[in-house]
Amino acid sequence: MNTVLSVLALGTASALAYAAAAVGQRTAALRAGGPHGTGLRRSGAWWISILCNALGAVLHTAALRYGSLVAVQMLGVLTLVAAPLLSSAVLRHRMTPAQWSGTALTVAGVVGLLALVPSAGTSRTLDPRELAGVVGLTAVAMGVPAVAAAVTRRPGLGGLSYAAAAGVAFAAASALAQTAVLQVTGDGSGTLATTVLVAGGVIGLAPAGLLLCQLAYRDGLEAPLATVTLVNPVFAVLIGVAVLGDRYATDPLTVLAALTAALAAARGVYVLARAEAHAAPAGARPQVAAPGGHFWGIRSRRPTVVRRSGEASGSMTGR
Repeated sequence: MNTVLSVLALGTASALAYAAAAVGQRTAALRAGGPHGTGLRRSGAWWISILCNALGAVLHTAALRYGSLVAVQMLGVLTLVAAPLLSSAVLRHRMTPAQWSGTALTVAGVVGLLALVPSAGTSRTLDPRELAGVVGLTAVAMGVPAVAAAVTRRPGLGGLSYAAAAGVAFAAASALAQTAVLQVTGDGSGTLATTVLVAGGVIGLAPAGLLLCQLAYRDGLEAPLATVTLVNPVFAVLIGVAVLGDRYATDPLTVLAALTAALAAARGVYVLARAEAHAAPAGARPQVAAPGGHFWGIRSRRPTVVRRSGEASGSMTGR
Protein backbone atom coordinates (compact mmCIF):
# COMPACT_ATOMS: atom_id res chain seq x y z
CA MET A 1 0.00 0.00 0.00
CA ASN A 2 1.51 3.35 -0.98
CA THR A 3 1.81 6.32 1.32
CA VAL A 4 -1.23 8.22 0.04
CA LEU A 5 -3.52 5.20 0.39
CA SER A 6 -2.12 4.49 3.86
CA VAL A 7 -2.93 8.00 5.05
CA LEU A 8 -6.38 7.89 3.43
CA ALA A 9 -7.33 4.49 4.86
CA LEU A 10 -5.96 5.06 8.36
CA GLY A 11 -7.25 8.63 8.58
CA THR A 12 -10.74 7.66 7.44
CA ALA A 13 -10.93 4.74 9.86
CA SER A 14 -9.75 7.02 12.66
CA ALA A 15 -12.45 9.60 11.85
CA LEU A 16 -15.15 6.93 11.94
CA ALA A 17 -13.90 5.65 15.30
CA TYR A 18 -13.94 9.19 16.70
CA ALA A 19 -17.48 9.67 15.38
CA ALA A 20 -18.63 6.55 17.23
CA ALA A 21 -16.84 7.80 20.35
CA ALA A 22 -18.59 11.18 20.15
CA VAL A 23 -21.99 9.52 19.90
CA GLY A 24 -21.11 7.28 22.84
CA GLN A 25 -20.11 10.27 24.95
CA ARG A 26 -23.29 12.12 24.04
CA THR A 27 -25.39 9.06 24.91
CA ALA A 28 -23.59 8.75 28.25
CA ALA A 29 -24.21 12.44 28.90
CA LEU A 30 -27.93 12.02 28.29
CA ARG A 31 -28.18 9.01 30.59
CA ALA A 32 -26.04 10.45 33.36
CA GLY A 33 -27.91 13.75 33.25
CA GLY A 34 -31.36 12.24 33.69
CA PRO A 35 -33.28 12.19 36.99
CA HIS A 36 -31.94 8.71 37.72
CA GLY A 37 -28.40 9.20 36.42
CA THR A 38 -25.86 6.82 37.90
CA GLY A 39 -22.60 8.44 36.88
CA LEU A 40 -20.39 7.97 33.84
CA ARG A 41 -18.40 5.15 35.40
CA ARG A 42 -21.51 2.96 35.34
CA SER A 43 -22.49 3.85 31.79
CA GLY A 44 -21.82 1.23 29.12
CA ALA A 45 -21.94 3.95 26.46
CA TRP A 46 -19.16 5.82 28.28
CA TRP A 47 -16.83 2.82 28.28
CA ILE A 48 -17.62 2.05 24.65
CA SER A 49 -16.71 5.66 23.81
CA ILE A 50 -13.41 5.21 25.68
CA LEU A 51 -12.58 2.15 23.56
CA CYS A 52 -13.58 3.97 20.35
CA ASN A 53 -11.44 6.96 21.31
CA ALA A 54 -8.49 4.65 21.98
CA LEU A 55 -8.97 2.94 18.61
CA GLY A 56 -9.25 6.32 16.88
CA ALA A 57 -6.06 7.51 18.57
CA VAL A 58 -4.12 4.42 17.49
CA LEU A 59 -5.29 4.76 13.87
CA HIS A 60 -4.64 8.52 13.92
CA THR A 61 -1.10 7.99 15.23
CA ALA A 62 -0.46 5.36 12.56
CA ALA A 63 -1.65 7.80 9.88
CA LEU A 64 0.77 10.42 11.22
CA ARG A 65 3.58 7.95 10.48
CA TYR A 66 2.87 8.29 6.73
CA GLY A 67 1.56 11.83 6.19
CA SER A 68 1.87 15.42 7.31
CA LEU A 69 0.02 16.71 10.38
CA VAL A 70 -2.35 18.90 8.33
CA ALA A 71 -3.10 16.12 5.83
CA VAL A 72 -4.15 13.74 8.59
CA GLN A 73 -6.14 16.41 10.44
CA MET A 74 -8.03 17.22 7.25
CA LEU A 75 -9.50 13.71 7.20
CA GLY A 76 -10.99 14.43 10.61
CA VAL A 77 -13.74 16.39 8.83
CA LEU A 78 -15.32 13.00 8.10
CA THR A 79 -16.12 12.75 11.81
CA LEU A 80 -18.50 15.68 11.46
CA VAL A 81 -20.31 13.92 8.63
CA ALA A 82 -20.51 10.48 10.24
CA ALA A 83 -21.36 11.42 13.84
CA PRO A 84 -24.77 13.10 13.23
CA LEU A 85 -25.89 10.22 11.02
CA LEU A 86 -24.77 7.66 13.60
CA SER A 87 -26.37 9.70 16.37
CA SER A 88 -29.69 9.75 14.51
CA ALA A 89 -29.61 5.97 14.30
CA VAL A 90 -28.50 5.35 17.89
CA LEU A 91 -30.64 7.98 19.62
CA ARG A 92 -33.53 7.46 17.17
CA HIS A 93 -34.19 11.03 16.21
CA ARG A 94 -34.26 12.76 12.88
CA MET A 95 -31.92 15.58 12.02
CA THR A 96 -33.74 18.85 11.42
CA PRO A 97 -33.18 20.92 8.27
CA ALA A 98 -31.24 23.42 10.41
CA GLN A 99 -28.91 20.67 11.64
CA TRP A 100 -28.35 19.45 8.09
CA SER A 101 -27.58 22.96 6.83
CA GLY A 102 -25.34 23.72 9.80
CA THR A 103 -23.37 20.51 9.29
CA ALA A 104 -23.03 21.19 5.56
CA LEU A 105 -21.82 24.76 6.15
CA THR A 106 -19.26 23.66 8.73
CA VAL A 107 -17.92 20.84 6.58
CA ALA A 108 -17.69 23.13 3.55
CA GLY A 109 -15.90 25.78 5.58
CA VAL A 110 -13.38 23.37 7.09
CA VAL A 111 -12.69 21.69 3.75
CA GLY A 112 -12.30 25.09 2.12
CA LEU A 113 -9.81 26.23 4.75
CA LEU A 114 -7.75 23.08 4.50
CA ALA A 115 -7.84 23.07 0.69
CA LEU A 116 -5.94 26.37 0.83
CA VAL A 117 -3.23 24.81 3.01
CA PRO A 118 -0.60 22.63 1.34
CA SER A 119 -0.96 19.25 3.03
CA ALA A 120 1.26 17.02 0.94
CA GLY A 121 4.38 17.75 2.96
CA THR A 122 6.28 14.97 4.66
CA SER A 123 5.97 14.24 8.36
CA ARG A 124 8.67 15.66 10.61
CA THR A 125 9.80 15.71 14.22
CA LEU A 126 9.98 18.66 16.61
CA ASP A 127 13.29 19.79 18.07
CA PRO A 128 13.52 20.92 21.75
CA ARG A 129 12.94 24.59 20.89
CA GLU A 130 9.88 23.74 18.82
CA LEU A 131 8.58 21.47 21.59
CA ALA A 132 8.78 24.36 24.04
CA GLY A 133 6.90 26.54 21.58
CA VAL A 134 4.13 23.96 21.16
CA VAL A 135 3.77 23.59 24.94
CA GLY A 136 3.53 27.36 25.52
CA LEU A 137 1.12 27.96 22.64
CA THR A 138 -1.08 25.04 23.74
CA ALA A 139 -1.23 26.22 27.36
CA VAL A 140 -2.52 29.63 26.30
CA ALA A 141 -4.90 28.31 23.63
CA MET A 142 -6.41 25.78 26.04
CA GLY A 143 -6.48 28.04 29.08
CA VAL A 144 -8.44 30.93 27.59
CA PRO A 145 -11.53 28.94 26.44
CA ALA A 146 -11.44 26.71 29.53
CA VAL A 147 -11.59 29.73 31.83
CA ALA A 148 -14.29 31.30 29.65
CA ALA A 149 -16.36 28.10 29.91
CA ALA A 150 -16.00 28.05 33.69
CA VAL A 151 -17.20 31.61 34.22
CA THR A 152 -19.83 32.04 31.50
CA ARG A 153 -23.53 32.00 32.33
CA ARG A 154 -24.79 32.00 28.74
CA PRO A 155 -26.48 28.73 27.69
CA GLY A 156 -24.48 26.82 25.11
CA LEU A 157 -21.43 29.09 25.20
CA GLY A 158 -19.75 27.02 27.88
CA GLY A 159 -20.08 23.88 25.80
CA LEU A 160 -18.57 25.54 22.74
CA SER A 161 -15.70 26.90 24.86
CA TYR A 162 -14.94 23.47 26.28
CA ALA A 163 -15.08 22.06 22.74
CA ALA A 164 -12.60 24.68 21.53
CA ALA A 165 -10.19 23.75 24.34
CA ALA A 166 -10.63 20.08 23.42
CA GLY A 167 -9.79 20.80 19.78
CA VAL A 168 -6.58 22.52 20.86
CA ALA A 169 -5.66 19.58 23.10
CA PHE A 170 -6.21 17.04 20.31
CA ALA A 171 -4.24 19.06 17.76
CA ALA A 172 -1.28 19.49 20.12
CA ALA A 173 -1.42 15.80 21.05
CA SER A 174 -1.31 14.91 17.33
CA ALA A 175 1.74 17.11 16.77
CA LEU A 176 3.54 15.49 19.69
CA ALA A 177 2.38 12.00 18.71
CA GLN A 178 3.85 12.43 15.24
CA THR A 179 7.22 13.32 16.76
CA ALA A 180 7.04 10.34 19.12
CA VAL A 181 6.16 7.77 16.48
CA LEU A 182 8.84 9.03 14.08
CA GLN A 183 11.47 8.89 16.81
CA VAL A 184 10.43 5.40 17.87
CA THR A 185 10.46 4.07 14.29
CA GLY A 186 13.84 5.68 13.60
CA ASP A 187 12.57 8.12 10.98
CA GLY A 188 13.19 11.21 13.10
CA SER A 189 15.95 12.63 15.22
CA GLY A 190 15.82 13.11 18.97
CA THR A 191 17.15 11.84 22.29
CA LEU A 192 15.50 9.32 24.60
CA ALA A 193 14.66 12.13 27.03
CA THR A 194 12.91 14.06 24.28
CA THR A 195 10.92 10.99 23.28
CA VAL A 196 9.79 10.42 26.88
CA LEU A 197 8.84 14.09 27.22
CA VAL A 198 6.80 13.98 24.02
CA ALA A 199 5.08 10.75 25.02
CA GLY A 200 4.22 12.28 28.39
CA GLY A 201 2.64 15.25 26.65
CA VAL A 202 0.48 12.97 24.52
CA ILE A 203 -0.57 10.94 27.56
CA GLY A 204 -1.60 14.14 29.32
CA LEU A 205 -3.28 15.97 26.44
CA ALA A 206 -5.35 13.10 25.02
CA PRO A 207 -7.32 12.42 28.25
CA ALA A 208 -7.67 16.17 28.80
CA GLY A 209 -9.28 16.52 25.39
CA LEU A 210 -11.55 13.56 26.12
CA LEU A 211 -12.82 15.06 29.38
CA LEU A 212 -13.25 18.50 27.82
CA CYS A 213 -15.37 16.90 25.09
CA GLN A 214 -17.51 15.20 27.71
CA LEU A 215 -18.14 18.57 29.35
CA ALA A 216 -18.99 20.05 25.96
CA TYR A 217 -21.43 17.29 24.98
CA ARG A 218 -23.77 18.12 27.87
CA ASP A 219 -25.03 20.94 25.61
CA GLY A 220 -25.54 18.76 22.53
CA LEU A 221 -23.58 16.85 19.91
CA GLU A 222 -23.45 18.65 16.56
CA ALA A 223 -22.31 22.13 17.65
CA PRO A 224 -19.55 21.00 20.06
CA LEU A 225 -18.37 18.36 17.59
CA ALA A 226 -18.30 20.95 14.80
CA THR A 227 -16.24 23.24 17.05
CA VAL A 228 -13.73 20.49 17.86
CA THR A 229 -13.51 19.56 14.17
CA LEU A 230 -12.92 23.19 13.18
CA VAL A 231 -10.43 24.11 15.93
CA ASN A 232 -8.38 20.92 15.61
CA PRO A 233 -6.93 21.44 12.09
CA VAL A 234 -6.84 25.23 12.44
CA PHE A 235 -4.66 24.94 15.55
CA ALA A 236 -2.49 22.39 13.72
CA VAL A 237 -1.92 24.99 11.00
CA LEU A 238 -1.20 27.60 13.71
CA ILE A 239 1.46 25.30 15.16
CA GLY A 240 2.99 25.03 11.72
CA VAL A 241 3.06 28.81 11.22
CA ALA A 242 3.99 29.98 14.72
CA VAL A 243 6.36 27.18 15.76
CA LEU A 244 7.56 25.30 12.70
CA GLY A 245 7.98 28.30 10.43
CA ASP A 246 5.55 27.10 7.74
CA ARG A 247 4.57 29.72 5.20
CA TYR A 248 1.42 29.83 3.09
CA ALA A 249 0.17 31.93 0.22
CA THR A 250 -0.96 35.40 1.29
CA ASP A 251 -2.14 36.87 -2.00
CA PRO A 252 -5.47 38.76 -1.83
CA LEU A 253 -7.46 36.04 -3.60
CA THR A 254 -6.26 33.32 -1.20
CA VAL A 255 -6.92 35.50 1.83
CA LEU A 256 -10.43 36.29 0.60
CA ALA A 257 -11.14 32.61 -0.01
CA ALA A 258 -9.86 31.74 3.48
CA LEU A 259 -12.04 34.38 5.11
CA THR A 260 -15.07 33.13 3.16
CA ALA A 261 -14.42 29.56 4.27
CA ALA A 262 -13.92 30.66 7.88
CA LEU A 263 -17.19 32.61 7.87
CA ALA A 264 -19.01 29.58 6.42
CA ALA A 265 -17.63 27.34 9.15
CA ALA A 266 -18.46 29.85 11.89
CA ARG A 267 -21.97 30.26 10.50
CA GLY A 268 -22.38 26.49 10.49
CA VAL A 269 -21.43 26.21 14.16
CA TYR A 270 -23.84 29.06 15.00
CA VAL A 271 -26.70 27.37 13.13
CA LEU A 272 -26.01 24.07 14.90
CA ALA A 273 -25.89 25.76 18.30
CA ARG A 274 -29.24 27.49 17.69
CA ALA A 275 -30.79 24.27 16.38
CA GLU A 276 -29.72 22.36 19.48
CA ALA A 277 -30.87 25.14 21.79
CA HIS A 278 -34.38 24.81 20.35
CA ALA A 279 -34.33 21.03 20.07
CA ALA A 280 -35.65 20.52 23.62
CA PRO A 281 -38.00 22.48 25.85
CA ALA A 282 -36.53 24.89 28.36
CA GLY A 283 -35.13 23.08 31.36
CA ALA A 284 -35.18 19.69 29.61
CA ARG A 285 -31.57 19.64 28.55
CA PRO A 286 -29.34 17.35 30.60
CA GLN A 287 -26.76 18.92 32.84
CA VAL A 288 -23.76 16.65 33.06
CA ALA A 289 -20.56 17.24 35.00
CA ALA A 290 -21.83 20.49 36.46
CA PRO A 291 -21.06 21.18 40.15
CA GLY A 292 -23.20 18.79 42.15
CA GLY A 293 -24.26 16.91 39.02
CA HIS A 294 -23.90 13.25 38.09
CA PHE A 295 -20.27 12.80 37.14
CA TRP A 296 -18.05 9.86 38.06
CA GLY A 297 -20.83 8.57 40.30
CA ILE A 298 -21.38 11.79 42.30
CA ARG A 299 -25.07 12.41 42.78
CA SER A 300 -26.75 15.78 42.46
CA ARG A 301 -27.19 17.76 45.62
CA ARG A 302 -30.78 18.05 46.69
CA PRO A 303 -32.31 21.53 46.58
CA THR A 304 -32.00 23.35 49.85
CA VAL A 305 -35.24 23.60 51.78
CA VAL A 306 -35.67 26.91 53.55
CA ARG A 307 -38.48 27.09 56.06
CA ARG A 308 -39.97 30.38 57.08
CA SER A 309 -41.51 30.87 60.46
CA GLY A 310 -45.22 30.20 60.43
CA GLU A 311 -45.15 28.20 57.21
CA ALA A 312 -45.75 24.47 57.10
CA SER A 313 -43.65 23.91 54.02
CA GLY A 314 -40.39 25.47 52.87
CA SER A 315 -39.55 27.09 49.59
CA MET A 316 -37.13 25.50 47.20
CA THR A 317 -34.10 27.55 46.38
CA GLY A 318 -32.11 26.77 43.27
CA ARG A 319 -28.68 27.76 42.23
